[in-house]
Amino acid sequence: MKLSSLACVWFLAANGCGSSPPPPPPAPEVAPATDPPDQIGSDDEADSDLAEHHRHHHHGGIAMFVAMSLDTLGVDDNQLAQIQKIQADIHAQLKPAHDAEKVVLLALADGVAAGMIDQDRTDAAIAELAKTSAAAQDAVADSLDALHQTLTAPQREALVDKLEAHIAVWDETNAGDDKRGGHLEKLATDLALTPDQVEKIRGNFTTSIGKAGKYDRAEVDAQFKQFAEAFGADRFDAHEMKMGGMVSSHMAVWGLTRMSRVYAAAAPVLTPEQRTKAADMLRHHANYKRTDAE
Repeated sequence: MKLSSLACVWFLAANGCGSSPPPPPPAPEVAPATDPPDQIGSDDEADSDLAEHHRHHHHGGIAMFVAMSLDTLGVDDNQLAQIQKIQADIHAQLKPAHDAEKVVLLALADGVAAGMIDQDRTDAAIAELAKTSAAAQDAVADSLDALHQTLTAPQREALVDKLEAHIAVWDETNAGDDKRGGHLEKLATDLALTPDQVEKIRGNFTTSIGKAGKYDRAEVDAQFKQFAEAFGADRFDAHEMKMGGMVSSHMAVWGLTRMSRVYAAAAPVLTPEQRTKAADMLRHHANYKRTDAE
């Protein structure tokens, strides 16, 4: 399945994303985020919600995409209780990585509010996340095995389609050049940046990101192909999949490194009011949690 736009992937991905968080609040007050309503008003709004989630949350890799896709997979009453248990177990097993990501987001929020991000502090938090994200993939292996045993072959195929859609959205949101759909474009809208501010931030970001490594989409595609083929087969053993932790760690490190460089580039360029609003948005995402899984 090849998907060319966020509107295309939403039909597959968002219908299974009942755990996607709401967009950042317009007011500066920060409160823990809650699950969004079941119905979303328009395709554009749905695209924006899903992209906003994948723009700020990178800790769970394919396992997180699995958990997000289960809400509307289409299971019968006999499967429902087991599917809900598996989903809750996956979220619980990903919680250490979720908590490590929260540390990164709060470090960025503090730096933005101060007008200068402590990159050493942020990079150290990202390095810690890399460890927990890799370990989480081993932790969810039993849950993935149980899921495979619970689903029918058509359901497994549908789940794989949803995962591919999530990867497409994540990639389009995080691996571009920030000219379309990326962090800087979204910041420009959310903070009402002037054209001069955008160009200064872009210049700072281009200089900074060049030192931060590259995202290897081929590595992610290889892991997804391995998972998709194995999960679609009659026999499946998640413990035999060797790349999961490495790939999830790679996605988490790249996604958060890129995001940290955008905010580091922006912090000294923003006005005090813009810094306050940007910090509040980051804290909002840091405080996001699935209220039914905590």
